[in-house]
Amino acid sequence: MGFMDAISSEDRVEVKFSTFYTMMRESVKAELMMNAINCEVPYLCIREMMTGKKETLPAEGVSHE
Repeated sequence: MGFMDAISSEDRVEVKFSTFYTMMRESVKAELMMNAINCEVPYLCIREMMTGKKETLPAEGVSHE
């Protein structure tokens, strides 16, 4: 009998609320990022949304290499 045979799909797992909150927050961030990517939101806007920091646009003609 392996480990996966010892648990069922409805078993409960004890977890601290702070850990649960962190897991839910990261899950929502990942879902929002994937929605933005699937809707072809510009990368700059996605990065600002995920970091919470406004970025300034580079001057025109400046190379990013």
